[in-house]
Amino acid sequence: MAKPSKPVVSKASDEPPVTQQHRLITAQVAQFLQGGGEIQQIPRGVSGQPKLGGPSLKPSGT
Repeated sequence: MAKPSKPVVSKASDEPPVTQQHRLITAQVAQFLQGGGEIQQIPRGVSGQPKLGGPSLKPSGT
């Protein structure tokens, strides 16, 4: 697996920090997907925490 690169955020930008953060996350997601990563969509109301109650997510591959 490739080492994640350090994010580069320009301090000289006139963009608000929220916009900079959005751009950074978008770039990181694109890099993750290009590297072969997959995003698993979890249905609403499902918890990966067994102590919280409610339906839980079954481990993939079962």
